[in-house]
Amino acid sequence: MSVEQTYEWYEKASSIRELSFYLLPYFKEAKADQSMTLISHLQAHGMLRYWSDGQKVMKELKEKDVFEHVKKEERLLRKRWKGPDVPIIILPVDERNRKIRVVFGSKSGLAFHDKLFLFLSAHISPSSISAIMTHEYNHVCRLENMPKEEKNMTLLDTIILEGMAETAVYERLGESETAGWTSFYSEKQLEHFQNRLVQPYFELRRQDGRLFSNILFGKGYYPDMLGYAVGFNIVKKYLSVKKLKVADVLSLPSEDFIDPTL
Repeated sequence: MSVEQTYEWYEKASSIRELSFYLLPYFKEAKADQSMTLISHLQAHGMLRYWSDGQKVMKELKEKDVFEHVKKEERLLRKRWKGPDVPIIILPVDERNRKIRVVFGSKSGLAFHDKLFLFLSAHISPSSISAIMTHEYNHVCRLENMPKEEKNMTLLDTIILEGMAETAVYERLGESETAGWTSFYSEKQLEHFQNRLVQPYFELRRQDGRLFSNILFGKGYYPDMLGYAVGFNIVKKYLSVKKLKVADVLSLPSEDFIDPTL
């Protein structure tokens, strides 16, 4: 496992464009002229957009031993879930984004089966780092154990992925470190949302159009963070009734979580 020394990238580069060339090797199919497209993708998931601010944040993250903390977290979580060895790339988070600041607690992440990005604030607490690392590395482990490719994931697969990751945070760190969206709605509301708003679209895929993200994130007329909240409720309830831990269900098919007897 490698926690990349990304603060060095910010020391050596002089612009976002130059920084983008450090990222290219992590996306094997990307071409050199797609480097800024990668940056745009990362910014859409929480990466800070302003170069000078980013340099300052990265310097502070280094001084506060955030990189060492993430290394310790990786060792613990990899052992806990028998997880894969993937590079971890720490970048500054965009705190000007209100949703990232208020809903996600000034932290965000992006996980693939072969790499993991953490977008962090210089003011983030060690426990918050543990929470986002737990959530995102759980994604890596779930993707590693899923029988289908990421491009073929359905809405059901995705809400279970998100629900499992946040249940892992709850299981390990308690309610105080779970995301705010886990307590937006009552269980009765969530069951109603699941049956009326989400379940009819379980087979929807991301490439099928805007409805996928509208349901997942609760955009438009849908309740805020709808898919995430429903997924968390499904996974947490399943594990509670079955008396299981997240480690026991990393390879469980998404459909198995929808148990009509629960």
